[in-house]
Amino acid sequence: MNITTKFQKIIDIQKNNSEEAIGTLNNAISSSDIQKIESLLEEQLPTEITELYSFANGQNDSRNGILFGESFCSADEIIRQLEFSRTLIKSETKTITNPEQSDRLIKQIVDFYVSKTPKNKLFGLKKSWYKLEFECRPNSFGGPYIYATENTTDREREILEIDVDQISETVKKLHEIEQPTYKWDELKFLVYSNGKYEIERSAYDFDNEISFTSTPKSTIQKKYFHYKWLPIFSDYGGNYIGIDLDPDTKGKKGQVINFGRDEEDMFVLAENLEDLFDKLLAELDKTENRLLNSENHLHETLKEMTKKQ
Repeated sequence: MNITTKFQKIIDIQKNNSEEAIGTLNNAISSSDIQKIESLLEEQLPTEITELYSFANGQNDSRNGILFGESFCSADEIIRQLEFSRTLIKSETKTITNPEQSDRLIKQIVDFYVSKTPKNKLFGLKKSWYKLEFECRPNSFGGPYIYATENTTDREREILEIDVDQISETVKKLHEIEQPTYKWDELKFLVYSNGKYEIERSAYDFDNEISFTSTPKSTIQKKYFHYKWLPIFSDYGGNYIGIDLDPDTKGKKGQVINFGRDEEDMFVLAENLEDLFDKLLAELDKTENRLLNSENHLHETLKEMTKKQ
């Protein structure tokens, strides 16, 4: 059997053993989508992937996931995920390409927050506030915290209740124009009552902040996401089973791995996608298999299967 025949057999077994309807396959992938994916990967797709997606471009999402509850990713989802992964690439050289435009937007943000501060009798004192502290991200905000005097502690500071929706588009615009060459995730502001302000651009370092593991050791790079990890199946929650095209020192290019938003412990689940399908079919042949009607997440079931090999 070829890879598409094996995949169809896995689907048919599920249909014959489940009362719940599962998703239907889409038509074949377009050549333009293949070119877009290969451009994001910076290399050609593995032959088994082009063969599979020439058979079907993922699934229709109107029903349950086609692989034991997991969705078969369409080209649109693959492209979205790869584009997101590429945004995490941090340049060693950070530059602001249009300082005048950036400064203008930053001044708008500062002026907005300052306009929301109390004008008198702050904390019972007939004097102006000393400083504001707040954070801005493209889709969320922190603070603003207001300090009455230079000696006000973090415990004594107060938070201002303001409607940040009024400034959110300005923050998004600033992020959009600076993202290509700076790639910050958060802006931290200190604004003083004398008109001066400080701004710090910072980026999340998930690769070093999260204690990722690789099983076997040194087979998978310890990353949050990687633009050379090709998502094939999704749990609908930001976690994937996919193809690793840039393995660690002891890994094999094309290996199947789990990765995603909640996946800190990553496993090599199979040498390639066809090998994964072979393992699933072998498990389905067992009277007491761990796949049909299991209450466990497929990712966890595959990890257990891998541990017991």
